[in-house]
Amino acid sequence: MIRTIRVVLATGIALALAVPMSAAVAEAAPATGGSSDVTTDATTTTVRAGDSLVGIAHRFGVRLSALLRANSMTLTSVIHPGDTIVIPAGASIPRTAPRAASTTTGGSTGTAATSAYVVRPGDALAGIAWRNGVTLGALVEANDLTVASVIFPGQTLTVPPATRTIPVSRTTSTPASVATPARTTGPSVGSAASGSVDTLLAYLREQIGKPYEFFSAGPATFDCSGLVVAGFRRLGMSVPHQSRALARLGTEINWRTAPIVAGDLVFTSAVDDPAQITHVGVALDSRTWIHAVGRGRTVSVGSLPSTDRIMAVRRLPLP
Repeated sequence: MIRTIRVVLATGIALALAVPMSAAVAEAAPATGGSSDVTTDATTTTVRAGDSLVGIAHRFGVRLSALLRANSMTLTSVIHPGDTIVIPAGASIPRTAPRAASTTTGGSTGTAATSAYVVRPGDALAGIAWRNGVTLGALVEANDLTVASVIFPGQTLTVPPATRTIPVSRTTSTPASVATPARTTGPSVGSAASGSVDTLLAYLREQIGKPYEFFSAGPATFDCSGLVVAGFRRLGMSVPHQSRALARLGTEINWRTAPIVAGDLVFTSAVDDPAQITHVGVALDSRTWIHAVGRGRTVSVGSLPSTDRIMAVRRLPLP
């Protein structure tokens, strides 16, 4: 059954890219090279895990603007695995299937072994690459993704052979924090991550007074999710530039029974519907938060919303 594509009027777009999108990327210039057939009529494709509108446009050699028009979509549209996307005429359809990552078990073939990685809550492509000793470019290439692709917990990625030193300390500490997501009492982060919280909050406080601008992640202007993107970028983490996508990350916190702590992401909705989250800020402590308030306003510190106005609270594992 084809699921209707939903357009979410949320702030930002579901990108895992932690830098502003350039005009060149936004138009997704047609891909070149390789063997392909050019279509004369519109065709369709099914969204795969990790796909993005930019990546689909590039894969089929069409302009992003043409892809959006063909599907009556905008840059704020969110796509999901299993959705059907119309590809406009003139697309380049590859004659060969997308590259599958090859995994070897022995050393006789001369091909370096790859490994599988299952995405965990709070993961980002840049962080996965760093923890596994590979470059971000190598990771996205091995999985037929782009740096703008969104990943989801449970998704399996192919990790190419390491070309950099693997940070043992983080690799061994991260699974423990993910393995116990139900624990919501006590400190928000361990002592190893307390410095990361301080770094995050110090950066956010430096942005107080800067104006709001839609789909902006600094350095001069921000929207609400863009402020979060910029803050976590300081920690070497890449998170989606959209409040609803951010609400899928990390560990869910029951703010009615457990305290909100510094560094937690706090979400609200303009329509009083937790399925339609439209705003996000970062808790400074159990009573205050910092957020890019909205159009005509600035990055500000204020009291946390009342419990009936909060739609979700998420706690991300920090480096």
